[in-house]
Amino acid sequence: MSLRTKAIVLSVLVIIISLILQTVDLSSTISFTQEIAKALLVAGVFLVGLYWVLGFKIKGIRLLTILGYSSYIVFIQALFIELVIFQSEGRISERTFSLLVLFFFGISIYLLILTMNILNISYISKIPLAQAAKAANFLFTLFGAYFSFLLILRSGVFVVIKLIVFSFVVFLLTLNIFWFKKESARQLFGETVAVVLSIATAFVIFIIWPLSVEVATMFYVIVYYIFLSLGLEEKETTSTAMRVEYMILLFLAVFLLLKLAVWGINGAFI
Repeated sequence: MSLRTKAIVLSVLVIIISLILQTVDLSSTISFTQEIAKALLVAGVFLVGLYWVLGFKIKGIRLLTILGYSSYIVFIQALFIELVIFQSEGRISERTFSLLVLFFFGISIYLLILTMNILNISYISKIPLAQAAKAANFLFTLFGAYFSFLLILRSGVFVVIKLIVFSFVVFLLTLNIFWFKKESARQLFGETVAVVLSIATAFVIFIIWPLSVEVATMFYVIVYYIFLSLGLEEKETTSTAMRVEYMILLFLAVFLLLKLAVWGINGAFI
């Protein structure tokens, strides 16, 4: 069986399991929310399936950067679908809408599998599609960050717990991106921690800022994108155009903070 065929089989299997879980009530058999349990089951199936698709040849740090990272992306997508898309019983009853969402979920999984396969091979030897796979991986990371930040901010847990989970998510996503730079373990860890501390600092400073969850999430993603991009660029090769792009994005982030925040009645800054 070819790798492409295996990828299709795994994608279809994940979608079938997701459909089956929509009809199952796990509230009486688990000690935490059934939405998280369902997302974990989907991610677990994907983890084992991806290991099979890649020929059981993943070992070492790639267990985290390939299997762990991609399984987390699937988990957060599945959890986002459960909590945000399918939270209304009326929507769940609309089978066409549900099937459409899961169809695009399946396409996302298929593309993720192909991306991880190319990146896994490119880490060992140079291949033409490596750069395209890295770009796709960067997009998966940003979307994963957005879904993660949104769900964390929407959760009702204590702010310290939010910060811990927030920092862990940033660490996992950033480690995956920087790992493909093929630096030493010390450099990889140092750069990853630097990004985590930067984003965590922004989280602590602006967690009390009166923004809607959606706007706050977009702000953190913009800041994360800037730090992630800076980490991927060498200082000597960062072009003027890139610096202008980062400045525009930073201006947009500040604008969101000032324009959309409301401090009391008619308390907008601008």
